[in-house]
Amino acid sequence: MGIFIGDVNQLTVNRKTDIGYMLDSSDGEIFLHNNESNYQALKPGDHVDAFLYFDQKGRLAATLKTPLITTTRPGFLTVTDVVPELGVFLHMGIAKDILLSKDDLPFKLESWPIKGDQLYVVIKVKGKLVAKIATKEEIILKPSSSLQLKDKINCFVQKIGREGVNLLSKEGHQVFVHHTMVKETLRLGEEKEVKITYISDKGYTGSLIEQKEVSIYDDANRILTHLIRYGDLNLTSDSTPEEIDETFQMSKKAFKRALGHLYKERKIDFVDNKTILVKK
Repeated sequence: MGIFIGDVNQLTVNRKTDIGYMLDSSDGEIFLHNNESNYQALKPGDHVDAFLYFDQKGRLAATLKTPLITTTRPGFLTVTDVVPELGVFLHMGIAKDILLSKDDLPFKLESWPIKGDQLYVVIKVKGKLVAKIATKEEIILKPSSSLQLKDKINCFVQKIGREGVNLLSKEGHQVFVHHTMVKETLRLGEEKEVKITYISDKGYTGSLIEQKEVSIYDDANRILTHLIRYGDLNLTSDSTPEEIDETFQMSKKAFKRALGHLYKERKIDFVDNKTILVKK
């Protein structure tokens, strides 16, 4: 039976050397450094559970330290370093960090993870151990409970796509957020609080916009539609709450926020105590 690189194997101690041990395997001897032995006093014939990886020089090596993930057990890893020429390095519980190549990261560096961010990844063996961002099908986490509408949950950005972003909670909840519900530049591995806005047989959909911001957009669209249909509006931020409510059934505070948003986007202007549409 062959060995499994990137996974834990049961091997037998063959002999001790000055700096470690040689372990027997079906593919020959594998070196276990003293620093990787968990300071155990081993002797020939002992059986050990060893994780197999490639060391800094590309040689097959063993460690008795418990890895956070293996080729058969994906999981969340934390970013320890960012090297633009290579990619990002992730801590996997052993002495050697694993690389997530720049080829598997967004083109824009601002969307890359930073130190401390967390990504759910799988291990691939390609002459060395490398990390790959897990696809939806490769995520093996099974949430113990379901989410409900309006629930808020902390998740990590797992994928940034053209239509939106996919987020994943530590418990395994997968949430999609459409790009219209994102108002900031996100990075992979970033932790965000997402609010569940829709549930279907395809999964959860959420929002990364504060509810106040959602209301601003809705209210602004109502005012904009009114201007397009009926022309100049005889209301401004100085109008009375009663006047505003009569036309839009909206509070003065909400009306002023919506006007401010439209003015900031140069869609309206104020002339002769009227709100007018800016024609482009």
